[in-house]
Amino acid sequence: MNKIPHFASNLCMNIRWMCILGLAVAVSRVADASDAGTSSAQFLKLGIGPRAIAMGEAQVAVADDVYATYWNPAGLARLPTKEAGFVQNQYLQSISQLFAAFAYPTDKLGTFAGSFSYLNYGRFQGYDAGGSPIGSIGANDLDVAASYATSLFYDRSLGSSLSFGVTGKWIQEKLDTVSAKAYAMDGGVLFKPGLRWGGILEGWKAGATIRNLGTELKYDTESFPLPRSLDAGISYTGNIMREGVTWALDVHQPNDGSRSFGTGVEVWTLQTFVLRAGYTSRGDIGNGLRVGAGIRFKTVQVDYAYASAKDLGGTNYIGLTVRFKQVSADPVFLSQKHYDKGMELFRRRRFTEALVEFNKSLELDPQHPDSLKMMKQTYEQIKILTPE
Repeated sequence: MNKIPHFASNLCMNIRWMCILGLAVAVSRVADASDAGTSSAQFLKLGIGPRAIAMGEAQVAVADDVYATYWNPAGLARLPTKEAGFVQNQYLQSISQLFAAFAYPTDKLGTFAGSFSYLNYGRFQGYDAGGSPIGSIGANDLDVAASYATSLFYDRSLGSSLSFGVTGKWIQEKLDTVSAKAYAMDGGVLFKPGLRWGGILEGWKAGATIRNLGTELKYDTESFPLPRSLDAGISYTGNIMREGVTWALDVHQPNDGSRSFGTGVEVWTLQTFVLRAGYTSRGDIGNGLRVGAGIRFKTVQVDYAYASAKDLGGTNYIGLTVRFKQVSADPVFLSQKHYDKGMELFRRRRFTEALVEFNKSLELDPQHPDSLKMMKQTYEQIKILTPE
């Protein structure tokens, strides 16, 4: 009976390394490509999730929720619980978009996820090849995807990890009764230093993704490539003036346009309310400024974002995220943080304060390998300094 999970684990390991090798080849192909021009399936460029939109679409190195299926599938690897996300976007005129995703992390096999995005252009006047009106017609785009992510390296006590993720897509564009289909793949990596190197990079992350590698969409006798891109980003999450803050910066290089960047910040207060603002240089409509807000109710979070389109109005984004249980910080990681702080105080000969930190470390993780030893050494130093 034990052979089945062992076989599944080996299978996932082989698949992940095959995907990494394939991704490396694909990156070199996109990096060498200079075919700037027309591409199809432009709806694949539309950012997903109010949080991401409000932060200037800078999410490659954030990627810590179910929307990582779009921004960087590697971020799915460290999800602590099952998550579902639902988004409704109202664009200009009668154009609207629906997005839904579900992520299922496992203890040993990585994280599996599925998502779909549906863009509806509404009804509008149609014309035949000769320019004569043929009545009202409709158009829509569809993207159905499956994702997998895993940690190539993970140190629980230091909170350090290197993750890899891949997403496979089935894409369809439809105009009235005519449709075109294509297949594509996204791949990404995400690195989190954690407390390594003395903790000087704690809170920082770096990531990179390649998007929409795949077949062309063919309309009658003409075929058009998908909008491929290479994206890279960094992010920082920490506390400033006792408020939780996340800042992110992304650089975006498409195959059909010029390089752009996006940056944004979010600030949590009372661990319940969040405000966001950002800017993106991508796109031709609007000034690039974005704003948003959100509120969290235990395991449910509601987010909103607004992007201006100047004289054309603006775009409203509404999203709902459901986490299937409340998640607190890993006690093993917190224990290590108290230990590191205690060691710093010990070196500065502030023994009483160091003792408090070592004690907190053991309360969180009684199996911490060094805290008990350091408590004894700290007691000895205190006795030396305060003889009877």
